Amino acid sequence: MPFELDTILRKEPYPLLIDGKEVASREGRTFETLNPATGRVIASVYEADEGDVNAAVAAARRAYEGPWSKFTPKERSKALLRLATKLAEHSELMAQLEVLDVGKPIAQSRASIVGTPATLEYYASVLLTLAGETINVSDNSLIDFTLRESLGVCGLILPWNYPVSLAILKLAPALAAGNTVVIKPSEVTPLSSVEMGRAILEAGFPAGVVNIVNGPGATTGMALVRHPDVAKISFTGGTVTGQAISREAATTVKRLTLELGGKSPLVVFEDGDIAKAVGVAYADITRNTGQVCAACTRLVLHEKVADEFLEALTAKLVKVKVGDPQDEGTEMGPIVNQRQMQRISDYLAIGAEEGARPQSYLDFSGRKELEGGYFVPPILFHDAESGMRVAREEIFGPVQTVLRFKTEEDAVRIANDSPYGLAAVAMTRDAARAMRMARSVQAGSVCINHGAKAAVDAPFGGYKQSGIGKERGIAAMLDDTQIKNVRFSVA
Repeated sequence: MPFELDTILRKEPYPLLIDGKEVASREGRTFETLNPATGRVIASVYEADEGDVNAAVAAARRAYEGPWSKFTPKERSKALLRLATKLAEHSELMAQLEVLDVGKPIAQSRASIVGTPATLEYYASVLLTLAGETINVSDNSLIDFTLRESLGVCGLILPWNYPVSLAILKLAPALAAGNTVVIKPSEVTPLSSVEMGRAILEAGFPAGVVNIVNGPGATTGMALVRHPDVAKISFTGGTVTGQAISREAATTVKRLTLELGGKSPLVVFEDGDIAKAVGVAYADITRNTGQVCAACTRLVLHEKVADEFLEALTAKLVKVKVGDPQDEGTEMGPIVNQRQMQRISDYLAIGAEEGARPQSYLDFSGRKELEGGYFVPPILFHDAESGMRVAREEIFGPVQTVLRFKTEEDAVRIANDSPYGLAAVAMTRDAARAMRMARSVQAGSVCINHGAKAAVDAPFGGYKQSGIGKERGIAAMLDDTQIKNVRFSVA
């Protein structure tokens, strides 16, 4: 059932979280956030300027050098478990806020947040294994060993498509490794991240261990990137912004984890499970309205099964339920904002100019309930070639490009013909071919006979312009540490 806005939205501007307290910005400046299903303002949010960022970093630094540094691994583990419990208690509120702020259908919103406690539980466990090693060096007068130490203050800059779940995927390994953090949510969808801050306060962390500053990436975000006391930046978002962050971070030689764009291929061979492959394509074009970095947006189809595949996919796309994201039965909601909607429109024109044939699978004319919202139907580009911009550039919406191939060599060439390398899917019953694809496709995650899904206990991160470093798994926690070598003389 739809919920009442008055029961979940704050009446006052959404605050910052600095040094263990919810506070207004120093200058009192605010910005508005919109409901993409209606285009209307739903809340105002305090905007952090450089002074607010400085205060948040200073608080994080005090906590890092003070009480948090005295927490044993077991105590850090218990703190993460407490936060897992509190997040579970707040999960429905955060899910509802993401419906309003992101436009994500409620069923998908709940599904994206339900796993956040498990993420914290995982890192609460694996942090207890964090250790250095003893090295047998060539000098018998020395005992040589390593210490794996935390970095300090980590800046976590979030995207707008999965605010809470991606925040926890960055926060959990950083805290597990012994760091403190300053989180910068996307200014497009900040509300659920602010409510996540309430759960953090209730979990009883020392003041300053976790801070949250809201505001635009160009000002608030870059103030965090430039700050000399920030040891690492972890960013998820577009490649162009990632490049800008990389340039700025180089000035102070910060550590970086960058999870950037994607143009993932779904390669379907003639012996692949067509029904399963169609299910993957359908999920990736409809889930969060296609606004998923790892979504398979290139359908690379063997010419013998392409028509069968497209016929089955079309049968599903013409029936997808698009509408109010508060409705439990809605499968696709709106695009996040007008700017992103215009981006998709621009690519439709670009594709047509290049010679591809865009085809929409739903007609919204006459649907007055969608007026004012940023609704886009599922769209396929037919008659495309891998050199076209619509086959190489990230569009980030319910749009997929259809490409056909004849041989395995063609499939590999097309799959790798992209500046991105985040994920890939191959559908084949030939085990040897599957392993050849796993080896030859240039992507950080290659999935055989199932969709491009990530799990908290396995590393995730891209090749090429899809980023550097890993999120998820033990690798993410190790990326939040540094190694010190100790050479102890026994002579």
